[in-house]
Amino acid sequence: MNRLIYILLIITLIISCEEIYRPDIDEMEDLLVVEAILISNQSHNSIYLYKTHGFNEDSAYTSVGGAYVYLSDDTGQKIFCKEDANGVYHLMQTLDHDRQYKLHIELDGEIYISDIQDVPDTPLLDTVYGEFDYKVSINGTANSSDKIEGDHGFQLYSDIKYKGGTNFYRYSGRKVLQYNDHLILDGIPPLVIPIYIWKSMFPTGGFNISGPPDYSTSKDLFKHPLEFFPQNYNKYFVDTMSFAGWIYIIDQYRLNEDTYNYYKKINQQLFNEGKIFDPVYIQLEGNITCKTNPHQIVLGNFEISSHTESRYFLNYSKKDEDLSIKRIPYFYYIPFAGYVTKTAPAFWESINKQYPNN
Repeated sequence: MNRLIYILLIITLIISCEEIYRPDIDEMEDLLVVEAILISNQSHNSIYLYKTHGFNEDSAYTSVGGAYVYLSDDTGQKIFCKEDANGVYHLMQTLDHDRQYKLHIELDGEIYISDIQDVPDTPLLDTVYGEFDYKVSINGTANSSDKIEGDHGFQLYSDIKYKGGTNFYRYSGRKVLQYNDHLILDGIPPLVIPIYIWKSMFPTGGFNISGPPDYSTSKDLFKHPLEFFPQNYNKYFVDTMSFAGWIYIIDQYRLNEDTYNYYKKINQQLFNEGKIFDPVYIQLEGNITCKTNPHQIVLGNFEISSHTESRYFLNYSKKDEDLSIKRIPYFYYIPFAGYVTKTAPAFWESINKQYPNN
């Protein structure tokens, strides 16, 4: 009993001496953050201004209102942005493909100006194709054991031939999974009512970008990976339901070279795993500077891109390497997720579907 009491006293003493350590972190002034991603062939774009906050502060970024925001082109013409909400500045016209633009921000006596940006031509995917593959991913850091995961599936690629202008691109996508269930009602014979179900998935990880290969004279892009589709689609629904294919919506953005390099640096940091040969973390420098105070740090980047959307339908077997793929010529509105009974929704895809313009 005396030994037990002695052990309890030691444990109590250790616990009572525990103290939370709070390191001293240098406080910096709030920095301006500019989110200015303009799509040239859209009639409505938004520019967002924020202020950073301290490391130990729980609040979100503070929106910055009251700024004077406008674009100027290479002829000196100005396009003013209207502040419709706190920190949100709207540009309500398309940009001229024959002009170049700078972003100007006047705030609290300071003047911020971006580098000049060209207006890229509208992009176009030349070919989209794919092949069955085995995708391996490795998760782990320098202080943990690597976890290797693999999955059989279908990898979608694209080729883009150089036709002049910039040849730098960013891609984003939305995968819409179609599958079927059924409802059986009592009767003679029983009545079987089909159920059409769909749900959307979006890519994760870094930015999907492509540009001409380094140290190559060719500017053509070949076999750029777009998206991977697992062959075992039953991971998304129970095996009593049936797979009805994927609708893949591809958003392609044509970029200026400096914007491509900016995304490239972001990816280098996002994919760091804390290992010895990883790139060193750095502060990303955008293309916006403070003219009245060159030493003041500005976060963010001014980007002008052009955009196009393409859609494809993919259907394949869970076991065999048989694939059907076709381009979808008609763009229906597709809710994020849902289901309907009896009759398929208008956007529901199949290989032999007929469209209004056919």
